[in-house]
Amino acid sequence: MKILKHWLFWVILGIIFIPIVLKLAGVIERNFGIQIIPFAWIGLYWFVFFVIMSIKALKDSKKKLVYVYVSVLPLCLSIGEVWGYVKTLQSLPTQCHTQSSGTYVSDYFTADPITGYKAISNTRATSIRKNDKDLIYNVTYTTNNFGYRKTPNSNLDSTHCLIFFGDSFTIGEGLNDDQTLPYFLNQDLNLKVFNFGFHGYGNHQALALLKSGEVMRITQDCKDYTVFYESIPGHIRRANGFSDWEDLNAPRFHLGNTLTWTNEHKTFWTKIHNKIFTILKNKSYLFKILLPRYTYNKQYNELYFAILQEINSLLQVQFHTELHFLLWDANNLSDDTEIAESQAIIEWLAHQDIDAFLVSEILPQYMHNRLQYALHTCDTHPNALANELIAKFLAHKIQSREITTHTAHTKEIQ
Repeated sequence: MKILKHWLFWVILGIIFIPIVLKLAGVIERNFGIQIIPFAWIGLYWFVFFVIMSIKALKDSKKKLVYVYVSVLPLCLSIGEVWGYVKTLQSLPTQCHTQSSGTYVSDYFTADPITGYKAISNTRATSIRKNDKDLIYNVTYTTNNFGYRKTPNSNLDSTHCLIFFGDSFTIGEGLNDDQTLPYFLNQDLNLKVFNFGFHGYGNHQALALLKSGEVMRITQDCKDYTVFYESIPGHIRRANGFSDWEDLNAPRFHLGNTLTWTNEHKTFWTKIHNKIFTILKNKSYLFKILLPRYTYNKQYNELYFAILQEINSLLQVQFHTELHFLLWDANNLSDDTEIAESQAIIEWLAHQDIDAFLVSEILPQYMHNRLQYALHTCDTHPNALANELIAKFLAHKIQSREITTHTAHTKEIQ
């Protein structure tokens, strides 16, 4: 067929090939756990195309030279992608080979203009995690109307609201709905519970939820508030934009003379930029390798601390309450980075008017036996025992009025 001999046909086919192979890569990885390195195949297609074009241009030395030079670019892309894939494999843990499955992988996450991402509203997502053939957990996450995890014992008739901000520790990754920290705490309190914690979140998401007025909108029927933020030392890197799983829609804050939300307003072009960035970040191994890597530096502390101060200030303005801070501080499993981050946070808290609790002062033997409170050797998210013990500690503090409750007389958005 003449059309197969025309260069335009192969250009159009190559353009169509790009989204097909990118989509296919996601399907194969999700269903079979196999990586096909899509950009290596895309580069290989265009390398072969330009090589063939150079062969067909034998009588035109200038065209031939151009095609040969241009063919180097997709070849370098393919080689770079394979190199990036190998480097990624080398950086993976050697003892743990975990895989996730269930609707958590395929039908759980959705984009969100405030936090970057959250769960689909009113869904029940199954999440199964294994280390080779060893089952780590098989649980279900149930979400509410707003895309956040339900707490089964939340008292919907109460006007005293228990609010949690945090990450996967707070939402209860690897645990069922009745094993989370908010659930255990509410067993003794019988309050209305809002769990704004979510997988991979940091304090930048908590601040975005407050500054956008989303928390006020969701909790508008509440009169009294008790608010906790649960943090790990690694939230310092998350606040500074070093989360591998986040795209450009995740809230970004800059600390100058004041703390500003730099990407609060999304335009058409920022959405296009984010789409391209997300594709490259999720599919290109070379792009992942070339992204800036986090190395702990004290200068990163300041943004994390400023965000915490702003959260506390907004809670006082919007709800006439203050922040209660829970830190999973360094332990026997911590590396040098986590130890440095943990120490920096503890030293900062000592000079702040923020009610803070260290997990090392709550859980027995936590400093020397962190795995006692972990789901598995290959997954150190808190287990139900950890949440239950922390909940009893916090419940006692609330019931003895060491943690005070405040009434929001007037609500206003800053």
